[in-house]
Amino acid sequence: LDTLPRGQEIALDGAVAGYSLAWVALVSLFVAVLPVLRLRGVDVAGAIREDGGRSGTASRRMLAVRRVLVAGLVAIALVLLVGAGMLLASFSRVLRIDPGFRPDGVLTGMVRLPAVRYKEDPDLVAAYDRLLPSLRAIPGVTAAGLTSSLPLGGDYSDSVILAEGYRMAPGESVISPAQISVSEGLMEALGLTLVNGRFFDPRDAAGAPRSVIVDQRLAQKFWPGQNPVGRRMYRPSDPGNLLKPPPDDEWMTVVGVVKNVRQQALAAAGGSGSLGATYVSLRQFPDRGVAVALRSTQAPESTIGAVRAAVRQMDATVPLFDVKTMTALVDTARVDRRTPMLLAVTFAAVALLLAAVGLYGVLAYQVAQRGKEIGIRLALGATAPGIFQMVLGEGALVVGAGAAVGLVASWMLRRVLQGQLYDVDAMDPGVLAAVTSVLAATALAALLLPARRAAATDPGRALAGR
Repeated sequence: LDTLPRGQEIALDGAVAGYSLAWVALVSLFVAVLPVLRLRGVDVAGAIREDGGRSGTASRRMLAVRRVLVAGLVAIALVLLVGAGMLLASFSRVLRIDPGFRPDGVLTGMVRLPAVRYKEDPDLVAAYDRLLPSLRAIPGVTAAGLTSSLPLGGDYSDSVILAEGYRMAPGESVISPAQISVSEGLMEALGLTLVNGRFFDPRDAAGAPRSVIVDQRLAQKFWPGQNPVGRRMYRPSDPGNLLKPPPDDEWMTVVGVVKNVRQQALAAAGGSGSLGATYVSLRQFPDRGVAVALRSTQAPESTIGAVRAAVRQMDATVPLFDVKTMTALVDTARVDRRTPMLLAVTFAAVALLLAAVGLYGVLAYQVAQRGKEIGIRLALGATAPGIFQMVLGEGALVVGAGAAVGLVASWMLRRVLQGQLYDVDAMDPGVLAAVTSVLAATALAALLLPARRAAATDPGRALAGR
């Protein structure tokens, strides 16, 4: 499982919360009832008489069981800490991913022109020509354009494309880059980086020779170490012969190269399910459903009303829908990484707290039960620092055993975890060192108080049984 499907829809549900609380209450009641049932058959007088005999053995046996249980808690806590640490490190790298565009200050929305009134391509282009000037006239707007697919939208189409003169290697398969139609001004609105050549402009009109802009991946594929601008490309028209050149009017000339853009997913390898992307002029390759994108010096949300008015001015029957900022779109693209990370951190924190409480409880009980023994040790010459180290060492053994088991379990689960990670190894040494340090610091905090209490024991009071 590489991603969490529909992670942006996850929210607290009342029915699920009620169901969970009911189970918590039921389990708590079950745990509380068992000790009460056991006490019903206890002979109090006999238990008191045997306090110094078999009860001491039973106490030691129960203490050993408690230590094992606490070691188990430590192991579980470490496994969850490792998972949370890896996911946190992975998400920090996702936050640093360059999407290939600048999302700040950009508002987007969708428009779909009905086929009843816009039957032919010229009708679509005429509608675009009415809409774009109105968008660019909005106060504060510095650039505006239309596109068949927004970055990270995941709704692009792909198509086989070849370059003139390109020779395929034996066994090489044809590639299907993303094909995206964009108007002039769109790339400027999204903040794409021009590497070479130019963006689309009025020269790329419907009747003009076809133009294409490629990204760096595609440029490297077809023209490694060369300048692609001015080269020609074509989309095969004969399925039976993909290498057959098309008619002259179907060739496309490369007019620019742009930086790679994440089209499908933010943290996917290469940023897309296909190799590279080609951008064609929306005037030459019209699309009925287009996304509006505009960059403004004002808050993007403040221009929503003006954008709706511009769409109504183009056609009063066409709505603007799915309005969002590009920042929100990028944030949504991170949900499938952020949600598992937050869940893992929450569970790890709870497990760490339970392990600390269990460790403190077992050690504190042990100190209380061994009061006379500690008093005798002190009376025979043991020092307070020595007792402190003894108790601390016994607790450290429990922590060490649990940590060892936890590390082994984490190593065994590394393949399961690797599917959720981006640019991080499932057993990254730096992350392992960090989470182990967190566990050690928490365990030390839980052990200090019982160890100090043992070191402060008064031999006389302990031997007197007080």
